[in-house]
Amino acid sequence: MAKYRTDPLIQLFKSNLAVLSLLGRLWEILYIEGSTPDIGKRREHIIRVMLEEEFGLRVIEAPPMEREWDFSIMIEGEERKYSLKTTGKITTIKVAWNGFPSIERARKFNFKYPILYVTGNRENREISIYVFEISDIEELRREMKDDMWWIPKSGTNPRGFGLNTNAVRNLIKKAKEKGNFVTTNYRRVDTDAIREKYWKIWYNALKRLALED
Repeated sequence: MAKYRTDPLIQLFKSNLAVLSLLGRLWEILYIEGSTPDIGKRREHIIRVMLEEEFGLRVIEAPPMEREWDFSIMIEGEERKYSLKTTGKITTIKVAWNGFPSIERARKFNFKYPILYVTGNRENREISIYVFEISDIEELRREMKDDMWWIPKSGTNPRGFGLNTNAVRNLIKKAKEKGNFVTTNYRRVDTDAIREKYWKIWYNALKRLALED
């Protein structure tokens, strides 16, 4: 078997499974607010701040209009940029947002940065992180060709396209073969019991920020 270099961010989480378990519990708490599209952005910000607070990494958030990467970190002496994707279950990954979706546009799409894919299984209380390297994605393109793409049907989502669920599962398999994944279980959070406390803490945090000079 070929020798692969495990992504350094994956290696960091493998050495600190308690942090990954904490991430699972944090995600669980976010469901207090429902599963609206905004939860994805909140997950992203939690991951970014977690990398700073728990690992001491310097994390640079991508500019607002940047579509090819979401954050960069300095790790093991080099800067690494990632496209961050988060889902509650293994499903399609959207990679392009602008323009009418078509298979012609998908064929011309270039992946420039590895995908950091984080998925949380609430039923099994399991959270997993995978890195899909560019080489994995390009290999998948050769293997699956047009069958890798998710193109929204007319009238459902007129903008953008992505990788379909089967393609994502194949990328997960490739990441596992390279050791580019980490997974752990976390203790259940009783969200019903902390719901009222959550909103009060959230309000007081905003209030404190609003009253700062």
